[in-house]
Amino acid sequence: MSFNDIERQRIKTLVGGFCKERIPDHQRCQIKVLYEVHKYDVEIIESRPFSIGSQLWAENPIAKFQYDPDTLGWQLYSMRATGKWEKYPEKEPTNNLRSLIKEIEKDPSRVFW
Repeated sequence: MSFNDIERQRIKTLVGGFCKERIPDHQRCQIKVLYEVHKYDVEIIESRPFSIGSQLWAENPIAKFQYDPDTLGWQLYSMRATGKWEKYPEKEPTNNLRSLIKEIEKDPSRVFW
């Protein structure tokens, strides 16, 4: 299973809106913040060119929201230096995706940015 059309639209509005607002228009040729949906996971990714003028972009995972359809809750994860996702300890699972997005934006533990 995966998200239905209504849930996908909500993710696009909340997560996509966050990604779009994160980087000013005039800097998007140098850095982008994107999101991808995989089944019940939503990943936020930072993307930068490999070098000046490069057509190839490197992607760096920033955060992941994992949805549990049984509890209707979201769990926030951060990417560790080991390349593995780790549950973000500052926030318990919640049905409020917006609050998790705000946590990434504030980044009080400095694990996302």
